[in-house]
Amino acid sequence: MRQFICPLIIVAAIVGLAGCKENAVPANTAAPTLSDATSAKAAESAKQAVLEKARDKADKSVPLESYQELNSGNQLMYSYLALAGLPVDYRDIARSASVDYARSSDEFQKNDLLKALQPQIDAAIAKAGSQRYFKIVINDPVQKYDFENKGFPVNSSVWENNSYRYFSDNSSYRLSFTNGAGFHYLLNVPEEVARNIEHLRGVYNSMNLVIYCFVQEADPASKMLKAEIVKIAVTDKKGAVLAQQ
Repeated sequence: MRQFICPLIIVAAIVGLAGCKENAVPANTAAPTLSDATSAKAAESAKQAVLEKARDKADKSVPLESYQELNSGNQLMYSYLALAGLPVDYRDIARSASVDYARSSDEFQKNDLLKALQPQIDAAIAKAGSQRYFKIVINDPVQKYDFENKGFPVNSSVWENNSYRYFSDNSSYRLSFTNGAGFHYLLNVPEEVARNIEHLRGVYNSMNLVIYCFVQEADPASKMLKAEIVKIAVTDKKGAVLAQQ
């Protein structure tokens, strides 16, 4: 939120305005300049560049066939716990992992269930730690063809700043993309293929967007997993690839 401070012109002859002095800007206080704003922006960009360099990177040689489909909030939860490396709150995880535990009002029953669930939770976290390559299928793949940018705008949750994906079964854990800006448009689509995709856009539920990504890190402040996009593909409902990038 911006704060605007209006300067006051203090005329010495008008002594009745003395009560406004609390809001006056001291004469020796320099107003923020364009250079200051640019420097702050540059510092933030440099900070983000350092963070990006420190993140793990995807191995592009990993075959796409080995990417596991990500379709559950609990999958995000276990991957988050594996990467975050924080102490596990078994009771909290059990409420998401077990319907019986979540619904029970009997504390003895819940305690018995928790004892049985703990090794299962540990195993799920360990398994998630060894699987960091995922594919996500989105039903709303692209918007109408953009002739100016010569491509199809991709679903905004992929590239828009501060956007993220989540699943309804466990919405507490989220996924965002660290390089989504580079996938704003599906580009370099041959005209014949582009015409077909544009036609299919008008047919209900006819295409999917498949995002192949590598989970890089976990952000404990927001229960957010951050992932690098390796490839995106638009497919028909049978899974045939129409275009990719």
